Amino acid sequence: MGFRSVHFSGFRNLADGEINLNAPQIHLIGKNGQGKTNFLEALYLLSYGSSFRTRHLSELVRWDSKTMKVYGQIQTPSEPCGTLSVTWNDGKKTIQLHGKNVNDRKELLDRIPTIVFIHDDFLFVSGSPERRRWFVDQTLSMQDSLYIDQLRRFKKALKERNYLIRNREKNLVEYFSEQLAHAGLAVSKRRGDLIREFGNFFDSLYREISGVEETVRLEYFPSWRNAKKIDEVMIILSENLEKDMEAGITGSGPHRDQYKFMTTGRDFAKSASTGQRRLLSLVLRITQARLYSELTGRKPLLLLDDVLLELDTEKRRKFLDRLPEAEQIFYTFLPGEATSRRKWGSIIYEMKEGVFNDRK
Repeated sequence: MGFRSVHFSGFRNLADGEINLNAPQIHLIGKNGQGKTNFLEALYLLSYGSSFRTRHLSELVRWDSKTMKVYGQIQTPSEPCGTLSVTWNDGKKTIQLHGKNVNDRKELLDRIPTIVFIHDDFLFVSGSPERRRWFVDQTLSMQDSLYIDQLRRFKKALKERNYLIRNREKNLVEYFSEQLAHAGLAVSKRRGDLIREFGNFFDSLYREISGVEETVRLEYFPSWRNAKKIDEVMIILSENLEKDMEAGITGSGPHRDQYKFMTTGRDFAKSASTGQRRLLSLVLRITQARLYSELTGRKPLLLLDDVLLELDTEKRRKFLDRLPEAEQIFYTFLPGEATSRRKWGSIIYEMKEGVFNDRK
């Protein structure tokens, strides 16, 4: 189950036409700039209605076209034959599921659960705290779409409180502070629960693949510290109110949460080598996929975009051996790279200038 075919029209540098994907594994081979990553981006776009590379879908439109459309035939546990499409036309995005408009991308989440491994995942380790918060929120949203509603409620309350702070309407801030506390504690609890569940996989996977005994754990440092009750959060918000009024923004809450890779009481990522940081980001994605499978009972679809290049042969083998079972796996390779992971019935495409050439 997964994608059976995909049709492109005006999408980046990919040639217009339909591509057969009716196989458990798809291998794409080609030099850089030939369209391999664009192809994976199109699958992700169909899965979630958004890109993993840009927030501006206008950038997906091929230079010689005014419109863009990606159309896929899918098979899911509840839908033996279905369709997904994303269109960009005259500045408007339209998402359709089985030919009917989708007004909330949340409707797509349980259709084709797709996890992408890309080079920029490195930023989950070496980038800003916002990148790690985004990863955790994405993981929770995949498992349970209700978390999206919780996160939206928090963001709405935060926006309203910030508006009042900027306009110095101090008499109304307390009311919205209580709303913020309710919504924020719900988000914090879900995040804390997830990180504890992460511990069942992450530290052991890192040791197994890295070959070292050092335990590295992803730990959660909530902005509201150990506050578990509304009145405890209200005290924190009250104590920080003058500082917030001066800054013009709410300075504490889930939007300031931190996640760190800890070992023996220190932040491992700060002293880790480039290779260690790369491996941490890969293990994050494996853990995300494994946790999804355990909690939902479903297999994800995996997109791996040249992420194995920086691993030595032994680590690469260990990494691939620990990937969870998947509905489909899509690999990209440079010419000459080994494709020994090919299963019977898999499809190999050689890509050149956006054209897919089936290699028998």
